[in-house]
Amino acid sequence: MRKVVIAFDGTHYSNGAYEFAKRLNETERILLIGVFLPALDFTEFNYVFGGGGMYVPVQMEIDESKIKKNIDRFEDNCIRDDIEFRVHMDPSSYSLLKLQKESRFADLLIIGSQQFYDNLQREYADEFLRDILHDAECPIIVAPEKFNFPENIILAYDGTRSSVFAIKMFAYLFGDLCKGQTTLVYATRRLHNSLPDEDYIKELAARHYSDLTFRQLELYKLEDFHTWLQDIQHPMLVTGAFGRSGWSDIFKKSFCCSDIYENKYPVFIAHHS
Repeated sequence: MRKVVIAFDGTHYSNGAYEFAKRLNETERILLIGVFLPALDFTEFNYVFGGGGMYVPVQMEIDESKIKKNIDRFEDNCIRDDIEFRVHMDPSSYSLLKLQKESRFADLLIIGSQQFYDNLQREYADEFLRDILHDAECPIIVAPEKFNFPENIILAYDGTRSSVFAIKMFAYLFGDLCKGQTTLVYATRRLHNSLPDEDYIKELAARHYSDLTFRQLELYKLEDFHTWLQDIQHPMLVTGAFGRSGWSDIFKKSFCCSDIYENKYPVFIAHHS
């Protein structure tokens, strides 16, 4: 049984994040921890991004009645769907530090890419998401509100230890999804004859992904990658360190909050400590 944390921001309830957890429970029972955080208010510019921004106190607006309503909704959904669950709530200004601690004692963290940041201005949302993904101590799934459950797994590989780590962690957590169609994608500005450490990555990936193909893509910007993904039916992207992998050399800002928000597919992110 896996321990999965699902985080809700203030009064926003992410159906997409919950639906992903529900589907996981259908294949292998999980313990689902609902973490309810206060709404975040950036109007006073009192949040410092980067280098551990998760622990900086934030200005908060707390509507306890709405949060209680979402907790009741979560509990009712879990009971209906036969999911073992717990509820954790911390109204303190250090609630994001608590989320980091929750991730330390979890196998997986799920957040909704749209509802979780609905109350943030876009310029803050990207950096805020990057901080959470960088400081989390377990893999994360970022789920859009509406999506089809994955049928095609896309492994973003660039030869770095972070990308290899993500490929391994996904296989360890989701052996059932590894049985479906999987494409290991190496993105580069110029096509090469071989992948970085080709023999090694093929030996590893073939042990975990039963329907596996390898693909090199000549890409110059992130939009090219999304254009390619549009032809993939019901994809899920697996990637390493958020915004810090070799892919960022091609994509500059790499996979940011707005990219995940606008492209309706789940993203699995794991970074090597």
